[in-house]
Amino acid sequence: MAKGKGGRRLRILPVLIALLAAGGGATYFLVLRKPHKSAPPEESYTIALADLSVNLADTKRPHYLTTSVSIVVKGLKPQPVVEERDAQIRDAVIMVTTQHTYADLLSVEGKEKLKTDIAAAVDGVLAEEKLKVDEVLLTGFLME
Repeated sequence: MAKGKGGRRLRILPVLIALLAAGGGATYFLVLRKPHKSAPPEESYTIALADLSVNLADTKRPHYLTTSVSIVVKGLKPQPVVEERDAQIRDAVIMVTTQHTYADLLSVEGKEKLKTDIAAAVDGVLAEEKLKVDEVLLTGFLME
């Protein structure tokens, strides 16, 4: 049996569809799709607080903590605001730290909780300035 033009068209049709799909995909990725613009990175600033010595919340036997804390803050031009709010930031860190006990702070989990609590307290101080605590670093830690 001889195949006519209709048989040849049926074989060419899938090839044409594949070529059109490939061409459309290439056009989308090379021409129409605009590159994703990322937001400009926020400035960050590290607040290195002077050493703090505080009484811990223990009631049976007094315990003390001497610590150095650095706080990484993100936002636009945080430096002047941070310098103006130094006393409030230190107060927030002291108030949070004195709520913890010696036993709490012996474990890694306890120290992580302290860091989380400090971040939340300092965020509260800096909230109206549109600054956000990115990280809290304990750069010195001595308990007695």
